[in-house]
Amino acid sequence: MRFITIFRQDPNSNAPPPTAEEMAKHREEMGRHVERAVAAGAMVTTGGLGLREKTGGRIHNKGGKLTVETPPQGDGGWMAAGGFAIVNAVSRDALIADLKKQILGMDEGSVEFVHYNQFFPAPDQTVAPPTSTAMPGGVIPYLSFDKASDVAAFYARAFDAREIARMYGEDGKRIMHCQLEINGGALMLSDNFPEYGLPPVQRSHSYTMQLVVPDGDAWWERAINAGCTVKMPFAVAPWGDKYGQMVDPFGVTWAINTPATK
Repeated sequence: MRFITIFRQDPNSNAPPPTAEEMAKHREEMGRHVERAVAAGAMVTTGGLGLREKTGGRIHNKGGKLTVETPPQGDGGWMAAGGFAIVNAVSRDALIADLKKQILGMDEGSVEFVHYNQFFPAPDQTVAPPTSTAMPGGVIPYLSFDKASDVAAFYARAFDAREIARMYGEDGKRIMHCQLEINGGALMLSDNFPEYGLPPVQRSHSYTMQLVVPDGDAWWERAINAGCTVKMPFAVAPWGDKYGQMVDPFGVTWAINTPATK
């Protein structure tokens, strides 16, 4: 059986907001749960829901006349900020037992669920997890900004970044997590969230985002034309490669390195 489950935070809860350490621990625990559930075939997909009053809506059809409510009026039941999942379960009782364990590790609120009949793909067809949830390997830079959406858009223009995944915070505007792919490697971004102990920090000059590419001149020209400024001219370096550094509009230093041709 396949169910949709939706966690809804209690808007009237008096519980204190979680600390940054508690949020980090919660994300780590939820990440492990998702990995196990997907591997076992118990979870198809999961994600977050935006604030109902900021991102929600309702469309009515009455005798062919359409009306739109933005935001929707009334309590709304499941249409509230929180998270959702599509899961497989052998029975409703088995799902209830599992959800009772999960909700104890969440904020005060409720989890609603309902069985649904799937038309496509066929219910017995194996559904792989979305490629956007696949975790890359290696060391991954994770940078935080104000207006991370602008940063992701700029990196698409300057460095041909391809967006792999994006999740918004409860306000429906700030990015909680964004994964980009640049030159085959992963770069992750988020907005600053001062209310969760993650305020803006001064950008450090002790690191450089280095791109080793076969066509460095094209990469350099594209990034400079997009709005990066030259920090070190792109020229032949003492070790024989062509190398240069630039700074993007958000204070991050990038280096372009083209290996020497023989």
